Amino acid sequence: MILVNHNGMSHLDACVSSVQKQSYADFEVIFVDNNSSDGSLEYARGKFPGLTFVANNENLGYAGGINSGLTRASGDYIAPLNVDTEVTTDWLGSMVSFLDANPPAGAVTPKILLFDRRDTINAKGLNIHITGLGFCRGLHHKDDGSLAPVKVAGVSGCSYLIRRQLLEAMGGAPGWCFMGNDDVIVSWLLRLMGYEVYCLPQSVIFHKYSLKMSPQKLFRYEKNRHILLLSTLKPLTLLACLPVLLAIELMMVVYSFVRGRSYVRAKFGALASLWPERGSIRQRREEYRSLRKISDFSLFRRLNWNLEWAQLLHIVR
Repeated sequence: MILVNHNGMSHLDACVSSVQKQSYADFEVIFVDNNSSDGSLEYARGKFPGLTFVANNENLGYAGGINSGLTRASGDYIAPLNVDTEVTTDWLGSMVSFLDANPPAGAVTPKILLFDRRDTINAKGLNIHITGLGFCRGLHHKDDGSLAPVKVAGVSGCSYLIRRQLLEAMGGAPGWCFMGNDDVIVSWLLRLMGYEVYCLPQSVIFHKYSLKMSPQKLFRYEKNRHILLLSTLKPLTLLACLPVLLAIELMMVVYSFVRGRSYVRAKFGALASLWPERGSIRQRREEYRSLRKISDFSLFRRLNWNLEWAQLLHIVR
């Protein structure tokens, strides 16, 4: 299990204490600190000495933090976890049992409920649009108590369990994206590799989450989304999808103008950043090509064609 922390002092007691109460015993906790300045690393070392600590000299982002922990991990499964969470006692064991019993599954994600509204869903996996937009599946719906596993387009970056060899095969978590869409990217690559992704509702965690956007987040999400598409889809696919891609671009530009000048700069800055990244994009295309087991058409069949308008309208306000 890899906990990535950056100035997360207020979250540590609830998160780490719940992690240590797991009914499943065969796991290690790797606490990765991304150069925190709030004393949270020192606090965690003093209160939770049984953890394995990795102290980065700079903030590598969530995905980079996962990779720092991956180098110290010894298990066959890797479980990234946000520190602003609290997990239930069967959270980890349920997911381990599921992957043990389901070889076609590359990763599984729990049912994530809101921390302060524990009958309300944060995410039951992700809905991933074919243009790389990711949405929390079931956000703000009441929990219906269902326990049946369900195939989903993607895992939630807040918490998931993935087969170690698959994460390593894709080069680790996408550290190049820093943060923003890292869960979409991992899920997308798992799909290209021919694996299924599931949500397991009997595994439950609570997350301190709010749906909001900022210019910095918009820049990262849009830049990472475009790099993902250019790095994985074949040229003919990009050409065939051009009308859909342009429609989404227009929607994002309109959204940026509605939100104000800083969002417009972020959106067009994300587009402008792609040219300097062209060499890295070509390199990733070669790396990801070796992972591919299915066609772009088969990939799109596993993703979503509809947008989550309720979530889009919420972040406009």
